[in-house]
Amino acid sequence: MSLRHASRKPRRGPAPSVGTGLRRHLGSSGGLLVAVSGPDDSGKTTLVHQVVATLRRRGYTVTRTYCYGCVLCRRFPGRPRSAQPAGSRSPAGAWFDAVHARIDASEIAARLGAARLRAAVRGLTGRPSVILTDRGPLDCLAKFDPSAGSRTAALFSRLAGAYDVTLLLKSAAEADGGADDGREPGRRWQERYRRWAPAAGGVVPLDALATTPAAAADTAVRSFASHDGTLPRLRAGHDGTGDGAAPSRRGQVVISNFDDSRNTSYRGGGSVVVEHVARRLAKEFDVTVVTAARHGGTLVRDGLRYRFVPVCWAGPRAAQLLFQAALPLIARRVRHDVWLENLTPPFTTGLLPRLSGRPVIGINQCRCGEATWLKYRIPAFPLEHLGFRSYRHLVVLNRADAADARRHSPKAAVHLIENGVDQQYVDDSSFGGGGHILFLGRVDVRLKGLDLLLKAYEAAAPELPLYIAGHGTPAEERKVKAMLARTGGDARWLGYLDHEPKQRLLAESAFMVMPSRSETFGLVALESMAHGKPVIHFDLPSLRWMDGKGNVSVPPFDVEALAKEIGRLAGEPDVRRALGRQAHTASQRYTWEGMTERYADLVRGVLASTAAATGRREAIRDDF
Repeated sequence: MSLRHASRKPRRGPAPSVGTGLRRHLGSSGGLLVAVSGPDDSGKTTLVHQVVATLRRRGYTVTRTYCYGCVLCRRFPGRPRSAQPAGSRSPAGAWFDAVHARIDASEIAARLGAARLRAAVRGLTGRPSVILTDRGPLDCLAKFDPSAGSRTAALFSRLAGAYDVTLLLKSAAEADGGADDGREPGRRWQERYRRWAPAAGGVVPLDALATTPAAAADTAVRSFASHDGTLPRLRAGHDGTGDGAAPSRRGQVVISNFDDSRNTSYRGGGSVVVEHVARRLAKEFDVTVVTAARHGGTLVRDGLRYRFVPVCWAGPRAAQLLFQAALPLIARRVRHDVWLENLTPPFTTGLLPRLSGRPVIGINQCRCGEATWLKYRIPAFPLEHLGFRSYRHLVVLNRADAADARRHSPKAAVHLIENGVDQQYVDDSSFGGGGHILFLGRVDVRLKGLDLLLKAYEAAAPELPLYIAGHGTPAEERKVKAMLARTGGDARWLGYLDHEPKQRLLAESAFMVMPSRSETFGLVALESMAHGKPVIHFDLPSLRWMDGKGNVSVPPFDVEALAKEIGRLAGEPDVRRALGRQAHTASQRYTWEGMTERYADLVRGVLASTAAATGRREAIRDDF
């Protein structure tokens, strides 16, 4: 029947098997990298043989390799294999183990590279490909058992993070009740594997000794299939569960953000937003946060998996460019169903939406084109506007940016999601009350308008001192300190403050001044409003969300008008009190819960529309 007949009856027939679904997944992604790990008595090699045979019977191209042990393992078999508590090692022993680990990791990387090359050649036949490694980096982590923050741990964690699935087998000693009867390995080995399992990719526990090798292999293959959330539900009898459903897998969500709240070089407000969004999405999805760092590796923290891109050694400006260039490459290795990209300066957009192969949601928390022009006089606007056209979903924080995004990316769905804030209880006497004027935020003289603020403060000469708190690059901080030394009045440098001191500083301030030349939202302004403090700012289109909410706006970059309002608010506590009460009331509609729930709705909607589009394409192929 023709495709044009809308009344076509649905095609009847058996539901797709695990093999069908797995072939569909492997055909689209180019292959699956799987490790079979576990103590020596868990039946790894037997299971690998059986899984290889099972996959080949089902029509896959399987590349098998052994990823464990090096020349030193063969030369010095006693170190560091012992599962006994090691205690403190001598300097010579620790040095030997560090060298040993690097040689071991180098051999694993070489074997994986060779296996990928063989798989690529075999994949020319068009058949789906699986790379199966007998043992892997998780076994090395258990063998060396390094300290959690060591370079050895980071080295093997980075290798382990490249795997799509790691089957973790159960020790025979533990299966016998955990008794330690002198056999090696035993209970201590199993504990090591469990402790290091979060560092590996897609760990799936499996007891291969509790059933026949064929049944264990079938379970292993089903675990590969269930690793991809796009696989269809299966009929009873195809998956062996008897209830007619494939094992469920949560969707894979990746959030990339150059900044991180623990990165001492940046610590911008965007990293706070990303952490809140990531924690909310982790309730429904498996979330990986890709962020910049000096050293690479993976880390599981607060239920989130972090993948660090080693670019910060290049300095703040070059690191941003390297991070942006690396994202498309990382997207080919990090499994994801949807990617949330917090756009990175200086050019805002990159090639990620064109090369990811999955939906990418751009989050525009930085007016990068404008900021790049203001700071470096580089006209990044054409590249920014061109890049916007490759996104099908864009998140913006204010109406001005929403209008700009719709103008330059007419095919994209633009979502206005304003930031949230921790709600604060404020006593009535505290509205607008306090003993200082506050600037809080990233220290960037040009973008944040600190030069304009200090000129206005000196001209206003208020009785209240000015506190400048925040963090920036060493060069920017030195510039601010030099400017403060030349400024009249009581202007003080506080530097970076942790959460509790920052909250006290906000609560004890009279009002905040945010003299930015460029902003997308101004999270610090919302934090000040939550404490019942008014905010003075330039009348930028991106900051008009504050209008009528306890704010005082002045013409853009008018130092004389800014000085006048600083002097007025400093000398009129009743005006500050009225504005502070208004600001606190307005802040109560900006909650983290409301903001993060809108992100969750967006991700669910994108995943649903992607699944629907995939179903339509499959229906068309079936008709042909």
